[in-house]
Order: sequence, then structure tokens, then C-alpha cells
Amino acid sequence: MKRNLLLFTCCFLFLGSSLFAQSSGKYGLPKPKDYDRWSVGISFGQTLFLGDVLKDSKNNNAFKDLPFTPNFGLQLTHQLSHSVGLRLSGSYGMFEGGPSREKIGPTSYTVNFESPVMEGAIEGVYTFGNISHLKRNKKFHFYVSLGVGMFNFDGELKDSATKILIAKTGNVSELMVPASLGFKYQIKKFDLGLSYDFRKTFTDKVDGVNKELSEYDNYAFIRLNINYSIGKKNKHMEWINPMEVVYNDIADLKDRVDLLSGDKDKDGVGDMFDKDNATPEGQKVYGDGTSVDTDGDGIADTKDGDPFSLKGAKVDANGVEIDTDGDGVPDSRDLEPATEKGKLVNFQGITIKMDDPANGGGAVSFLPSVFFDVNASEVKQQYKDRILVVARALKANPELKIMITGNTDITASEQYNDKLGLKRADAVKNHLVKVYGIDAARLSTESKGEKDPLANTANRPMNRRVDFSVVK
Repeated sequence: MKRNLLLFTCCFLFLGSSLFAQSSGKYGLPKPKDYDRWSVGISFGQTLFLGDVLKDSKNNNAFKDLPFTPNFGLQLTHQLSHSVGLRLSGSYGMFEGGPSREKIGPTSYTVNFESPVMEGAIEGVYTFGNISHLKRNKKFHFYVSLGVGMFNFDGELKDSATKILIAKTGNVSELMVPASLGFKYQIKKFDLGLSYDFRKTFTDKVDGVNKELSEYDNYAFIRLNINYSIGKKNKHMEWINPMEVVYNDIADLKDRVDLLSGDKDKDGVGDMFDKDNATPEGQKVYGDGTSVDTDGDGIADTKDGDPFSLKGAKVDANGVEIDTDGDGVPDSRDLEPATEKGKLVNFQGITIKMDDPANGGGAVSFLPSVFFDVNASEVKQQYKDRILVVARALKANPELKIMITGNTDITASEQYNDKLGLKRADAVKNHLVKVYGIDAARLSTESKGEKDPLANTANRPMNRRVDFSVVK
């Protein structure tokens, strides 16, 4: 019987540690080296002697009649896995019983029993609390233990009235099987708990009374336990849920799915690939989620007053090329960057002589172009400053007449584009007449439709424009 119990305990410990080793390697669970594995503790509480010599009552098994005596203990625990530990413990306490009417030899006596008790045990401890699919790491654990040990006693039976010694057990050591049920609560590197520790013995001689057909003299402890984890790690293995890695992987996977499926700025690019998650709604973006910037001047096209400025040209906060002298020709193309105010210049920014307003290349566009959205003829606010430049040139040169030419991309039919180009030219003409009071007779309009593209690529925005040229 004793050998079977010892074999069962060893199998319990070996199975727990081997299962953990296999699962850790196979499934990538947390590794033991990542956590503290040792702890020391103290315990103190009451001893319950469960032998023959108990206080006489109508019911000798009544819990209230069990004698209570103090005990204390020490323990050293090593975690084999997150759920299985190996505990080495030792305890000291006292057994007491009586007064009880007992027959010692041929004579009956009312006796009291007492004996010091010392024990040592090795136990396997199984923790339930950290195997949970509902929570991650918990602060509250239940556990059970089972092991094998030895206990030592030296009991005396005395007459309850006279205190005369009636019998002695002598100094005896016996095998016992410890089994415990308890709970504990973690407070940083400490844990505080309460346990019921039962000791199964294999002798009926502890109290000096050996009754026929009676049970063995067992005993138990009710104890408060305080343990401290030893090591430099921040966490003790016992308090780590082995499912934590799985939880983290699931959370990481969820975050990745959210990134793939999420689109915070609604620009059509998933957050995981979006380099700019704060793109204004409705703004056109590249494949990486950054705003389209056709001329590369750092100003998104939707905010760029001139989305077709030359590469490398200096621009203002609105994306418009700097024009120091205000002649309508940006500095990057202005060969005369200090033109007097009000002077008419050609497309290179050079002043045109007043006696021949057609100098500078005739129909060559020297005044700024005005651009339009797809299939639209409405003048956008960002281009009205360009029309102002044209108006100033016309007012400074009363004899000057200009041709306003509308252009389109190739989105629609050629016939439709011819009409759309003329609508754009008329829209600019009406703006000059209504806003700046320019004589309509000085303004001519025409449409080249899709026939005069600036860019060969289909549908390029720079083809949707109105150009200005001098009329001889």
C-alpha cells in the first residue's frame, strides 16, 4: 500500500513536468527561463488531532469537540511548470486530546493525551487558477497537493484528575501521506493564502490507545500561508497563464485584421498600408495613402493653387510658384524678375514694348493659365488670382486685346470637348467683364477642345485649361 502511494506521487510529478516540456516546445508557450521558479514560505495555524482520545461528548466526531493546538511550518517550492510545482515542507506542532474515558489494559481511566509532532514531506502541487480561457493572468488561485512524508511523535497518556502518567508511546517515526486544498492571493512578489492540510497515517498508536476496528490516528492543519518568490524576474511562473502567448497572438492577429480592414480616413487604402491616416475626406491619394502631389512641391493637389508648378520651383504656402515682381510669370521662368508694376510681359517675363503689344511670340501663352476639374467649366477660387493678373495687364494696356482659348482632355467625344472648351473660355471672359469691368470687345474666345494638349497622357489635369494670348 505504501509503495503504491509513493509510486503514484512520483508519476504525478513526472507527468506534469513532462507534459509541460512537450507542450512548451511544440506550441511555443512561455518558457520557464522567462520567470522565477523558486519560492519560500512560512505557515502557522491550528492542529487538529483525529485519533481515539478525543473529548467525550454525545458525538465524538463533532468538529467542535476536536482539540485545537498551534503549529508552524516552513516550505520551499520549485515550479516545474505553470501549473505543477514540487514542494518540500517541514512543520512542528502539538497533538492534544481528552478528557476521554478509555480502557488501558484491564482498567478504565479518564485520560488526556498530548504529544509534540514534527514532520517533513515532499509534495506535488497542482494549481488550477492559471489555466483559464476566460482571463489572462489572475491574482487568485486554487491549488491541491499530494505527496509522501514522515512524522515523529512522542505521546503521553495521563490521568485527567491526578496527572499521573499512565502510558507512553515512545519516540516514534511513521510514514504519512499529505494532501492539501487551498487558495492564495498574489501581492507583488508575495502571496497570501489559507489551506486545509490533511495527513493520512498508517498507525493507530499515536495517542497510545489502540482500539479494535478503529481508524488510524490521522491529523490535519488549518493554516495561513505566506510565500515569497525568489529571483530577479518580475513574474513568478506560478502566476503566469500559459495561454498568455495565445491571447497575445490572438490580440496581435486582431490588430492586423483591423489594420487590413480598417480605413480611418476613408481614402480607400487600408490602415496597415496607409502612410497617412489623416488624409482629408475626398482627397485623392496614391497607393500608399499619401495625398496626390502632381508637381511634388509638398502641397497636396486639393490644396495646391498651382498643381503643375515646375519641379524644384519655390512655392508659397498655397503651392503657387513665387512671383517676386507680380508680373504673372513665376520666378523659375522669369528672365526679368524685377519688372515694374503694371508692365505687360511675355511668357519669359520680359517687358513687351507698348508700341507693339503683339511682341513676345504672338499667340504664345505668356499669361498664366487657368485650370478646371473634369467635365467642369466653373472657375475655381484658387485660380481667380491668375485672372486678376490678366485683368491688371489689360487695364495697364488699354489697346491690348487677348484671345481666351479653352482646352480639354480626351475624356468625352471630340464634338463634346469642343463645346466644353468654349464654355470654359466664356466663363473666364465673363469673370473679367463682371468682376473687373473689362470691355468685352477686347476679349475673344475660342475652343481647341482636345487638339492642343500640354501632356500626352490621357486625361491629364493640365490639359483641362484656358490659355491667354495677344491678338494683333
